[in-house]
Amino acid sequence: MTTWTIIGGGLHAVTIAIKLRSLGLKASQLSIIDPNPNLCAQFDNFSQRIDMPYLRSPCVHHVHPNPFHLNQYAKKMHYTNAAYGQYKRPNRNMFMNHTHDLIHLYHLNSCHIQGYVNDIKKSKQQWHMQLNNQSWISSDHVVVAFGCNHEIYVPKLFQNQPDISHIFENEQNSYASTSHVVGSGISAAHLTLRLLKENSNNQIHLWMNKTIDVHDFDADTGWLGPKNMKKFSAMQSSIDRLNTIKNERHKGSMPKELELRLKKYIKDGRLKVHINEITDIVNHHICTDTCCIHYDRILLATGFKETIMQQPLIQQLIMENQASVSSCGLPSITPSLEWLPNLYVSGGLADLELGPFARNIMGGREASLRIGEAFEHKQYNKSQQYYYNCESLNTKQSIGQ
Repeated sequence: MTTWTIIGGGLHAVTIAIKLRSLGLKASQLSIIDPNPNLCAQFDNFSQRIDMPYLRSPCVHHVHPNPFHLNQYAKKMHYTNAAYGQYKRPNRNMFMNHTHDLIHLYHLNSCHIQGYVNDIKKSKQQWHMQLNNQSWISSDHVVVAFGCNHEIYVPKLFQNQPDISHIFENEQNSYASTSHVVGSGISAAHLTLRLLKENSNNQIHLWMNKTIDVHDFDADTGWLGPKNMKKFSAMQSSIDRLNTIKNERHKGSMPKELELRLKKYIKDGRLKVHINEITDIVNHHICTDTCCIHYDRILLATGFKETIMQQPLIQQLIMENQASVSSCGLPSITPSLEWLPNLYVSGGLADLELGPFARNIMGGREASLRIGEAFEHKQYNKSQQYYYNCESLNTKQSIGQ
């Protein structure tokens, strides 16, 4: 039995786990359930596949509670090229080394249970979770902190076609024999730049469904603080909140520096960008209204489907545990991110409380703050109850004497 269990092992889960550990939770009282062999393995893997040199978020967004901890780490470890640009975007390798060092420092590997949660039940004020190996874990508190990357999105046009795969679909992507990328956002941009670097003799084709959309971050920085979030939190309608999130998120965008790098290759003739031109895929050819171009391989960088609410665990919480869902279809949660008694959420499940940045690194930091406050509140109540019980016992003993 553990007192806290986190379902998910990505950046949000690790950020929340480190926060709880820093507030006094013992490693022996914490479990982190994730199917990957290592914590944060998926983010590490995906960012390596597209050869991302620097993160999109600034250096103060990471897994440690102290916002300046990554900067201090960079100086301590004498990193060169530790950050990029005016917003100090951290070097990807440095960011991951920092994350892994903290995982070891807080003994989170000893908390990691590799597996899936197949079943979850509430009984006698505790949550009981069955894993895929049929074992059970009991916990006083649960945090559902898995991401939104459950099912890749492959547009219908590209389904069941030869030599077409999604960049996040398998481990055996052949970059050397790929000249075509489909996608409009930051992953497509990084992937295209990787192919340009690794295929110095080939022209690379980038197929987009819109013109390049340039934004520094996933949303305006006003959403990182009270400037915008105060008005957001005052909205009574969940539909209004969700519409605001959709309108404010810069989905399928990229920072200015990536646009400039792509434009350099366009000018040199190494890169050809096509916008809304594909009409069909026939006999190993990409067809437009004017021509058909033979392709060697196509890598899709088209993101993931919005299926988080359809996940079996979420459906079970709704159907069997009566977890409340708002009129917009997302969890109806408290400001402390509590969905059911002693069950908390983060990421896409916390959209309605955390706003446009809920799903990125900063969303994980905000989730850790709110769940950390709930943890401290429960610890205070527990200590007060202990004090009350001791006082009652002393009073009874005095009367008895």
